[in-house]
Amino acid sequence: MHPLNTWLFWGFVVLSLGVFAYSAYVRLYALFHARRANRIDHPWKRLKNLFIYAFAQKRMVRDKYAGFFHLMIFWGFVILLFRSFELVTQGLFPGVHFMQLLGPAGLGYELLKDIFEVLVLVGVALAAIRRIFARPERLKNSWDATFTLAFIALLMISDLGADGAVIAMHHPAWASWAPASTLVAKFMAPLAASQLTVIFYSMWWLHVVTLFGFLNFLPYSKHFHVLTALVNVFCQDLEPNKALKRMDFEMEHFGANRIQDFTWKQMLDLYTCTECGRCKEVCPTTITGKPLKPKDYGNDLRDYLYKTPLKDLAQDKALPEDRPLIGPTISEDTIWACTTCGYCEHACPLFISFVDKLVEMRRYLTLEESNFPEEAQTAFRGMERQGNPWNLPRADRMAWADGLDVPTIGDNPDAEYLFWVGCAGSYDDHGKNVSQSLVKLMRAAGVSFAVLGEEENCTGDSARRLGNEYLFEMMAEGNVEVLNGHGIKKIVTNCPHCLNTLKNEYPQFGGDYDVVHGTQLVSELLATSRLKLTQEVKEALTFHDPCYLARYNKETDAPRTILGAIPGITVTEMEHHGENTMCCGAGGGRMWLEEKLGTRINHERLDQALATGAKGLAVSCPFCNVMLNNAAAETEHQDFVARDVLELAARALPQEA
Repeated sequence: MHPLNTWLFWGFVVLSLGVFAYSAYVRLYALFHARRANRIDHPWKRLKNLFIYAFAQKRMVRDKYAGFFHLMIFWGFVILLFRSFELVTQGLFPGVHFMQLLGPAGLGYELLKDIFEVLVLVGVALAAIRRIFARPERLKNSWDATFTLAFIALLMISDLGADGAVIAMHHPAWASWAPASTLVAKFMAPLAASQLTVIFYSMWWLHVVTLFGFLNFLPYSKHFHVLTALVNVFCQDLEPNKALKRMDFEMEHFGANRIQDFTWKQMLDLYTCTECGRCKEVCPTTITGKPLKPKDYGNDLRDYLYKTPLKDLAQDKALPEDRPLIGPTISEDTIWACTTCGYCEHACPLFISFVDKLVEMRRYLTLEESNFPEEAQTAFRGMERQGNPWNLPRADRMAWADGLDVPTIGDNPDAEYLFWVGCAGSYDDHGKNVSQSLVKLMRAAGVSFAVLGEEENCTGDSARRLGNEYLFEMMAEGNVEVLNGHGIKKIVTNCPHCLNTLKNEYPQFGGDYDVVHGTQLVSELLATSRLKLTQEVKEALTFHDPCYLARYNKETDAPRTILGAIPGITVTEMEHHGENTMCCGAGGGRMWLEEKLGTRINHERLDQALATGAKGLAVSCPFCNVMLNNAAAETEHQDFVARDVLELAARALPQEA
């Protein structure tokens, strides 16, 4: 390269990197002024996740078409980075050729690079075809996406062109390791050496200008995830969905109504969204026309962050009333719509969280402003005074067991399992039947169990997810004291919400227990032949997976195992089942709130069940039981009854049991 061009290139590189450094400073500044969060623990587990979810893109390939071309583009882009680095160093230090220093390995890299450059171009073409001719509803076309595809294609084309010109001029030995570039060279063969030189330098400049242009474009584009995705995946919550974080009651204010109330990882999430829309596909609030759409929620927060002056981010006491998050940016209806079902986080290929941010905003509204839906007050008052959200007498907590001679932990202190009945299992008519059914099943299998009786209180799940962390912690500490006082080690419960709270959140308060769902215990009893189901129960059913069992706790097999063991039952799956289940609408404390916007979530889920052609519905959560039976009654499908899996199993017990 001519010395003048070398100095020109040095200036170009320094200017490009300087502009990028400023953009990176602006983006990182916000993260440095956010709340702290430790996301570098368990480094080996994080590295394993990085390989599985970032490099192998396990979640991305759930969509086989998009996953296929995205893998080609991603790996081609990664492989080309070394080549791009070499082209830049050639401009900065003429005569330096790293490829030559690699020896035989350089030839292998040349072949790999050549192949993947073609694959990337194929991937770009497939992505463009999809956007133009087969675009899914969740995906929106934008100039941003068009620019990005064009940048990537130009990087590949320019490198193939540069290599092709070199091969046509000099016929180097490595040409046999570059089949695609050699093919390009054949088209250039008739050109004169001077023309080939012009093509080489044109392609070289096109490549490096595109490279640095793309680099400086990224911080202001949705494709900023190209730079943040690997960090976001490495720093993911190692147990997503399962447990909300405790709140520091020593803080000057509670929850989030300022952007700097979020942690740096929550802010990094906002930078990392690819706007793929996967989070919306089975989101109950999106499907039923609520104001909460996860992608839009995250992007609104991101846009707010981008518009926040750096001086405001640096002020720990920036006045919320100056630029509040809640109201102008995120409506209260959006915040209260969430069922915390976790589908959005399950679907996101880059482990962006949504539930924790929404709950932080609920905490602000509930604890700072006492501004929460009026119906929630009844549930809060009931939990505080009577130990249950129905606000029914504590003295009636054991009424479900009348005539069953159910032992309390005082009667049977050495019981193998504590049966955590839960509020629904104690007070709701559907739930009482399920509690009685599990008692019959455990007795038939000879399982030693006991209950807490009137010592049992609500776990506080709904209080926590409605933002009342103070009430939740009060209940959690009280329950843990009781459980530890009795030396409880193993717990079985019919309620997935109780399961998740006892198993995944009570360890924050010193409560470490082996907690299983009722279907998990019964499934194990069947597998070990301690329990047999012989009576025919002739039902054609579909099964609804509860979010807090299937997604939060990864249990989808146990209920199906039980249904498969009951003579006479046939099961037809809904489209959205297993970990891709759609919420019934009761989670996140929504069980206690009126649904005033859009269509009713439980009605939508019932329609999905009816579409299978089944004659009834099996469930394994008391909240789902209530919601789906209510939906059947409200839509004149009273014959389409929801029954708990354990109720069906109890009906199948041998008659002598």
